[in-house]
Amino acid sequence: MDSRTRLQFEFIEMLLAYEGEITNQRLREKFGITSVQASRVLASYRDAYPYNTQTLKGRGRGRYGPSARFKPEIANLTIEAYFRLVKDQVTHVKVEDTQIDFTNLDPALFRVIHSAMDQCSATRVIYRSMNNPDGVERVIHPHAFVFAGRRWHVRGFDELTEQHRDFNLARIWRAESASKSIDTPTDVDWEEKVQLELRPHPALTEGQEKLIRDELFKGAIGRRITTRRALVRYVLRDLEVAEKPEAQHPPEFQIYLFRTESTREDE
Repeated sequence: MDSRTRLQFEFIEMLLAYEGEITNQRLREKFGITSVQASRVLASYRDAYPYNTQTLKGRGRGRYGPSARFKPEIANLTIEAYFRLVKDQVTHVKVEDTQIDFTNLDPALFRVIHSAMDQCSATRVIYRSMNNPDGVERVIHPHAFVFAGRRWHVRGFDELTEQHRDFNLARIWRAESASKSIDTPTDVDWEEKVQLELRPHPALTEGQEKLIRDELFKGAIGRRITTRRALVRYVLRDLEVAEKPEAQHPPEFQIYLFRTESTREDE
């Protein structure tokens, strides 16, 4: 199955699961294909998974709903994945996103950083911070962009401190191409994946704990999520996770970090 067919099948299953209907029209609008092509996609899906759909009678041609035996074979059913797939296509219900990007960066500066990343080279920047609001010159070796909360960062090796750091893109005042004075060392914290085990805050009542377990952990005692070690602080901040539950209390913090484990095979 090629990637386009997989995406089309995922879209079909998402709509079957969350809207109770997939139509020829929705496929046409989503993928910019003709009516005949959409019919073929639907036919291919129904041939591959014949027990997943049933024809919706009396509502026009090319309309199918989930059968009683419906089981997603391609899609990972989550609300986030559903909204990602139907973005800019949902017209019959109201959808609002409160996540706001505060990053303000001249495209010309971004091009310099992007080029350095693409060519595995370096860029000389004037970087402003709360400690140095007028800016300090740095030569960085950028290797990844990260969206954390409300702003974009660039992850890179900083020759000034000889450390891998995150730089707020909006605080880069100037940027120009530069040569590396040293080779870029491995970003160990970026390469290492860790598992964060989250659990309900120990200060919650029994009823509150059950509520949080049902809401966030599908009834389980907790949940494990995997991320890069370099991004742990962003994940914990975004999820409002207490790292020190004895000092960080409900209702501001309703879950806490039970433990962190490396996923490296050699450990």
